[in-house]
Amino acid sequence: MEEFNQINDIIAESIKDTSYITVLISSGVYLAYTLIIKLVDLFKAKDRNRPIVEIATAVKQVSENVVKLNSVLDKTFQDAETKERNKVKNAICTAFDSFKWAVANTCHEIIIHNNIEQNKLLIKQNLFKVISTEYYKLYNVFSAYELDGICVATKLKEEWIDAVTNECLAIIYDGQDSINRISQISNKLLILTNEYSIYINNKVFNS
Repeated sequence: MEEFNQINDIIAESIKDTSYITVLISSGVYLAYTLIIKLVDLFKAKDRNRPIVEIATAVKQVSENVVKLNSVLDKTFQDAETKERNKVKNAICTAFDSFKWAVANTCHEIIIHNNIEQNKLLIKQNLFKVISTEYYKLYNVFSAYELDGICVATKLKEEWIDAVTNECLAIIYDGQDSINRISQISNKLLILTNEYSIYINNKVFNS
């Protein structure tokens, strides 16, 4: 059993930096090597008249090893897949939180410190630029994550840049007092980023 604990450790370590296919190939090579060594040991033994039963026993032992190793591989792959899925979900959540707060802070600064009527054109341009920048930060973060052949970044929609910009501008210029507008901006961005996050998760995990 100690031998399989060692194998389990090796497999777990291998998966960190290599693909599942590489691990499967390595495992197959290990099993084939073990079977060959067992058979060669039997045929090289001084007593060449050992009964066929011993050969059968050796084959049976290797077969049992295959079953045990398959169990180790199954558990290792399942654990690795679960960890990978959780890592992607956390990345999506964290990235959208960062997007939300960056845009909200910009809008709050506009509402508090700018003469929004006199600087209307400049405010629109700057807000669009900030939201575009934060969107492409999302894209860069999501580009590093792939699940079942799906790159998370490919599920983002550029139309969200205009959608978020227009929603924020509508609130900034709706004529209410600063506190209400700041609160509305925060709530609207929370709704939008939750909606986008759910969309991304569905496309990545349920496709």
